Amino acid sequence: MKRPSWLFLPALVSLLLISACGKVNLQTPTGVLERGLPDETSYNVKITNYADTRYEYILDAKRIESFTDRRLLYGYGVTLTTYDKENRLNSVIQADTTIVDDARNLVFANGHAKLTSPNGSLSTSQIAWDRAVDEITAPQQVVVTRQGSVLHGQNLRTNSKLSFVEMDKVSAEGRLTGKEIDW
Repeated sequence: MKRPSWLFLPALVSLLLISACGKVNLQTPTGVLERGLPDETSYNVKITNYADTRYEYILDAKRIESFTDRRLLYGYGVTLTTYDKENRLNSVIQADTTIVDDARNLVFANGHAKLTSPNGSLSTSQIAWDRAVDEITAPQQVVVTRQGSVLHGQNLRTNSKLSFVEMDKVSAEGRLTGKEIDW
């Protein structure tokens, strides 16, 4: 004797419902994100920072990585243009990589680092700028060009305008008149 197929269907549906009502865990564990990952990565960026109504600096970069909680900005292929209180060009820093540490008010420029100001230019492999006191240091070999003269040295200390320069192990190229020597 053959059973009707319509009796088989409710039994199958009941069996499926009973087996589907098992315990379900919707709370799947996920690991903590690495601390080294940036909060944001952007490409071909231009950041303009204002102090009241005037420019403080303009940062152009091929790529930046932002770490919001640590107030750090890593830039790659960077040009950092700074302005003085009268909104005039103060200096331009170019580097392969740059770290802007807003928490400590520091800027680190690394790899083919160059600073240009109305008073001259310097090029080196590493620049550290303490913006709070406007002091720039470069511990590696440095080439400074001012008023047609070229100075070579290391362990440089100056400011963002290159209004003074202190270095160790200095050699020079250029012309010097007798009245310029201050012994």
